[in-house]
Amino acid sequence: MEQKCCFYCNSRLYQLSNAMVKCSSCAKKYSLLKLQRDFDVIDAFVDSTTAKACAIKLNLSYQVVFNRYEHIRKLLIRHSHDYYEYKRENLDEFEEYIYICKSKKKDYANIIESQNFITFAYEKKVYTFLLPSLKRFQTKVDDENLKVAHGNEFKKFMLTNRISKLKTSEGTITKFWSFFEVFITPYKGVKSEYFLSYLKEAEFKFNYTKKEQKEILIYLWSLQSAA
Repeated sequence: MEQKCCFYCNSRLYQLSNAMVKCSSCAKKYSLLKLQRDFDVIDAFVDSTTAKACAIKLNLSYQVVFNRYEHIRKLLIRHSHDYYEYKRENLDEFEEYIYICKSKKKDYANIIESQNFITFAYEKKVYTFLLPSLKRFQTKVDDENLKVAHGNEFKKFMLTNRISKLKTSEGTITKFWSFFEVFITPYKGVKSEYFLSYLKEAEFKFNYTKKEQKEILIYLWSLQSAA
């Protein structure tokens, strides 16, 4: 990777003897090889390349790529929140969504393990807000009655707590739900502790073109690297 201007401040770079470069203005030292690797990982993330496939392609360990992907998702969560705060006055409709892994949909008892989130729409984009787990509605009963109890508690929840303000049944929000289902299905189930990260990734990829995604991610990466 050849670069004559600093990635962080666009000033002139000096080549150091240890294969690093140094900026003539901000004095930041960094490796162009490592920076290129980060860009390659960002490209793979934008293209929805799996961490395993990315690791093989770039000759990196799976754990290195997985950690990079998770870091990118954390940047997206922050970006999503900041943009929401900037645009919150423009939010004009919202709807609650219940997601459950496709392989578990056949058994109604599994509904208690679903993920519940609200989708807001603004300017043909969406913002998602993850709600508390539905396990708070779980009833302590024996195995024989478990399925019925879960079903009854969930129906009660849906009747009394559903949050909705949709202008049309075929708008930005429902388009995002379809996009999200296609996006999340290949993962064959995401652990609860990681679900928000994947939800925000889907939100980000729905809201922006690939070109915009890459520009935003490189900008966010430069901010956190310079900090």
